Amino acid sequence: MNVRKSLSVFAAGCAATAALVAVPAQADAAPRCPTTVIAATSKAATVSALRNTCSQAGVDRLFRAAQAGALPVGVYNGQARPIGGPNNGASSAIGGVWAGKHFYRGWLTNRVLGGEALPANVYYGRSAVDGKRVIRIDYARSGLHDEIRRLGNGVYLGYGFDGPRRIITFWVWR
Repeated sequence: MNVRKSLSVFAAGCAATAALVAVPAQADAAPRCPTTVIAATSKAATVSALRNTCSQAGVDRLFRAAQAGALPVGVYNGQARPIGGPNNGASSAIGGVWAGKHFYRGWLTNRVLGGEALPANVYYGRSAVDGKRVIRIDYARSGLHDEIRRLGNGVYLGYGFDGPRRIITFWVWR
């Protein structure tokens, strides 16, 4: 199976799961969505807020305000949700398949199903969202790519695209 088909099947599965999973009520103790990329919040609080309390507009605001940052190197944990508001059921389902990314110098693999797969090239490019500099993750010749930017506390926030369409919001951290 080629990369585009593998990623399309993965994305379609995530989207289908999201459509079937009810959105639970937000936890009272969940941290509020950061209002600035330089907010003095811990990584754990940022990760929790992105999953549980940030609206899509809040995520979009953070992404647009963030800088690309340094190209990551090493193993990064990850979480994701479909484009839209928090959906813990869908995030949990995605987490059963995808655990993050392993960045090497100039390329990466995705951490899926307990192993590593879906290699991609990593480099600086221009965002499809706002034309500003991003770290682009390019799944060669598939039409699929990711874009990430670094928040002040080291969490990288981004989107997965199928052609020009954003299909998933995700974040990675160490």
